[in-house]
Amino acid sequence: ANKKAEVIAMMKRAKGATLAEIMAVTKWQAHTVRGFVSIVGSKGGEKIESSKNAAGERTYKIGK
Repeated sequence: ANKKAEVIAMMKRAKGATLAEIMAVTKWQAHTVRGFVSIVGSKGGEKIESSKNAAGERTYKIGK
């Protein structure tokens, strides 16, 4: 699978995917991940839920 499909699959998991997890899998920089996520949301029509936990980790999740 290509990286884009892999990232989308990760974000579709129940707990979503953290920015760090996506960076580790793709070897992308944070700004690249953020750009990709915004494109998936705007052009891909997916509903992206973005949240931060107490430790300040960003998590992206594709909602139903």
